[in-house]
Amino acid sequence: METIIEKILYDAKVAYKESVKIENNIIEEHLLLIIGNAQSILNKKVHLNKKNIINTDNNQESNEVQKVYRKVPRWLKNPSQYNYKILTTYMTLSNNNSTPISLSLLEKHSNIEDNKFTRNFNQMKIISKQNNAKVFDEVYGEVKLWKPVANFIIDLYKQHL
Repeated sequence: METIIEKILYDAKVAYKESVKIENNIIEEHLLLIIGNAQSILNKKVHLNKKNIINTDNNQESNEVQKVYRKVPRWLKNPSQYNYKILTTYMTLSNNNSTPISLSLLEKHSNIEDNKFTRNFNQMKIISKQNNAKVFDEVYGEVKLWKPVANFIIDLYKQHL
């Protein structure tokens, strides 16, 4: 089963790269979802490492948190960057993460072209080797900060102000 999922993941990544070239946002978005779901299936498998059982999900989450710690401070120093615009718009609209906001509201107030907003936002809500860094969770169109990094981002944003 693992090799089938890895093949799906590989093919979806190749297709995603091609969809970016032809600028098809709908296909890009769906392929990102497929990539995220396939990656999630792979990450939930349990490995035996000598006599210990290690859940790879924990390692991947830990690595992603470190990526956020490394990248987000740089975003906040570059107001022309899309990640900066999306994150600061979210923080303003949500009153520093006090209230989840709708994805459509975030998109509207970010003042970023639709295709660029979607592409960048999607990269901010998934865990993968080549994502921007996961800072958001989106459930049924409601956006909130990803719990493992929420306090870090809130504190960093308050310092940024």
